[in-house]
Amino acid sequence: MQKRHSARGALALIASMLVAAMFASCANGDDGITVIWTNQAEFASYAELFNASQSRYQVVVEYKENPSGDLLASDREIPDLIIGPWLKNEKTRARLKPLDYLFTELRISSGRFYKPLLDLGNVRGQQYLLPVSFNLPAVIFSTDMKDLVTQDFSLSLDEIKAIGSEFNEKNEKNYVKMGFSPRWTPEFLYIAAQLYDTRFEEGSPLFTWNKESLETAVTYLREWTRSVNTSATAEDDFQFKYLYDPPYTLVTKSRSLFSLMESDELFVLPHDKIQNIDFRWITREGKAPVRDNIVYLGICRKAKHRAAAEAFIEWFYDDKNQRLMLERSKKMGTMDRTFGISGGFSAIQTVNEKTFPVFYPSLLAHVPPKNELAVPRILPNHWETYKAEIVIPYLVDAVGAAPGKESSVSPLEHRISDWQKTH
Repeated sequence: MQKRHSARGALALIASMLVAAMFASCANGDDGITVIWTNQAEFASYAELFNASQSRYQVVVEYKENPSGDLLASDREIPDLIIGPWLKNEKTRARLKPLDYLFTELRISSGRFYKPLLDLGNVRGQQYLLPVSFNLPAVIFSTDMKDLVTQDFSLSLDEIKAIGSEFNEKNEKNYVKMGFSPRWTPEFLYIAAQLYDTRFEEGSPLFTWNKESLETAVTYLREWTRSVNTSATAEDDFQFKYLYDPPYTLVTKSRSLFSLMESDELFVLPHDKIQNIDFRWITREGKAPVRDNIVYLGICRKAKHRAAAEAFIEWFYDDKNQRLMLERSKKMGTMDRTFGISGGFSAIQTVNEKTFPVFYPSLLAHVPPKNELAVPRILPNHWETYKAEIVIPYLVDAVGAAPGKESSVSPLEHRISDWQKTH
């Protein structure tokens, strides 16, 4: 994870350098200049491609660590375009312009997007945001273990559980092989809760959720630990003894069968590592969960250069231009540090189906499912903090509770109240 943050930091520095160069070349104050605020450093490169493709407009990129927060905090300096995650909350939407006219004027076809992603940017019948990129969680395993995994495309929670159980091996006292525990990676607990339709969403206080669904998910995960791996203690002991390497190394050592990786980590692995592993998308009832930090794009209500912003949007969503973006990433050597379009899969189906496998051969026959994406609900701007400091600790405690001790786990409502007192 540290490596990924370092790579994004390096890209941010490159973006800042490119921005300075752009402003220097645009010092004449051309009315066509449009400003993008984003924490997606890759857009500095995309803006250069756009500027070189035509002479009418110029786009400049300003790197913002939290574009949504900066937009809400600023009354005077307003960008034309804003691009990043966490733009769907109510306060940010109020500062954005509905984009339905781009469809009605036939400038962009809505049918080219993954429908669940597009629908998430539509609020009360108005399309405030267009999806840019997204990521999916996957379970990886060694290519030597292919005979155990008969499914070609995805694995359900139940299938991961069953196959992992078959892999388990014990000596007289302890496990010497353990297929998988959902507790080894706290993020997996959250993914499972999402797949059980827990419906975390912006609301008061901080956020809301479906209590019954959360309880069902926790019960399922507890039972997984107890019926497949004996106990949380047995899982913890095995993890302490054997699981101290990166996920792709763990599965090739054959002590465990599965590890969790997100697509933006998986597809930047060096060739010598990725060629020894295979993967399947995680599903439940046929749905694959999209990670929370989907990148979206919007035009600000007070944009000064709307025509230029619209021209950039039309250019960006063209299949040929997205291929050019990938080609440039490969040429610049950034493809081994950041995945795909803006750090993820493209929101355009045909780009993933036809172009991505050219640059990522392991995606052949493994591109994201067309109509089976399960997207999160509209989340608050500070969701990453809430998830890390409230939701994940609750799931870890609740799923790992010893038999008979479940009622002693502090409920999520109390944790929210305690968190508010100290923040």
